[in-house]
Amino acid sequence: MRGVFFWEAAGLSLDRANPYGGLLARAMQGVGVELEAGHPETLTKAWLHENQGKINVLHLNWPNYMYVGETLESQLGLLAELIDNLALARLLGYRIVWTVHNLYPHESNSRELDHLAQTAITHLANSVIVHCEHSRELVRRHFHRTEGVFVINHGNFMYPYANEVGRDEARRRMGLSDEHFVFFYFGNVRRYKGIERLIEVFQSLPGEHLRLLLGAKFYTEYGQELVASVPPDDERVMLRSSRHFANDEFQYLFNAGDVGVFPFLEVLTSGSVITAFSFGMPVIAPGVGCLTELVPPQAGIVYSAEDEEGLRRSMMEIQERDLGPMRKAAWERAHSLDWEQIAARTRQVYESA
Repeated sequence: MRGVFFWEAAGLSLDRANPYGGLLARAMQGVGVELEAGHPETLTKAWLHENQGKINVLHLNWPNYMYVGETLESQLGLLAELIDNLALARLLGYRIVWTVHNLYPHESNSRELDHLAQTAITHLANSVIVHCEHSRELVRRHFHRTEGVFVINHGNFMYPYANEVGRDEARRRMGLSDEHFVFFYFGNVRRYKGIERLIEVFQSLPGEHLRLLLGAKFYTEYGQELVASVPPDDERVMLRSSRHFANDEFQYLFNAGDVGVFPFLEVLTSGSVITAFSFGMPVIAPGVGCLTELVPPQAGIVYSAEDEEGLRRSMMEIQERDLGPMRKAAWERAHSLDWEQIAARTRQVYESA
């Protein structure tokens, strides 16, 4: 079986892209499915006719990337072309699968256009994959799709990130000592991530031994502004920023921290939380999206997103916890997000389509 996996501009790389796509493609080989990278320009009528019978599955992930344009008018034209091509693909016998990583794009200039796009793709797809039961309910509520919706976990990130350095070495590299209690954030700097709120809450916590280590990836003007706004005179807030962290840098950042803190304003599934678990790091996160199902109580604290004091209270509480068992539980949760099982389930979805 052959499929085209529409992922990111970097394709299915395990280095320069979100490794989810590459890890899934690697695991799918083990169940007899060959996945190759697809790009928006790939999906043309000529390509569909040329590859009829050669490609079995078209697997979409971030459909909004496929109708990006400079103006709303150009986006609408690209979306109409995309829908037309997907309809042709169905007629030609391709199986269309969509994995719903986000209900809607986090940053958009037209929620109405995105709703139109997501609804059309939901109903053109033979099958829809979601990462939790909450997502399945959102797909039903927003896009009115109830049949052919399959819950498959988001896999762990234990590979390709090396994990060969211990806590002491990682802390030396970050300029930390064993006496510090380190809250850690890692991820892209975007408005929905809640980083400004995290800095504000952390600065209200008492304790000279506390540190907030920010592993910040930034691509946008907002990201540059936030990185520049981190208070340089507060030695408790430590910033490590880059447009791209190399894979072998992750182990120093994650192993230097005690607890991952991810105060998202909105999210479905978080690769950052899963990466933290993959390094045996317990987490603090709000009860939004799939996080309530993703984070077991033994491996972290999930607070109510409606509770204004929830983040601060959780950051105080976790300092009193025994982190040893929580680290073990985080490891176990990461191991449970097994790519071989995910690949086997995904192949079943491809076949059921």
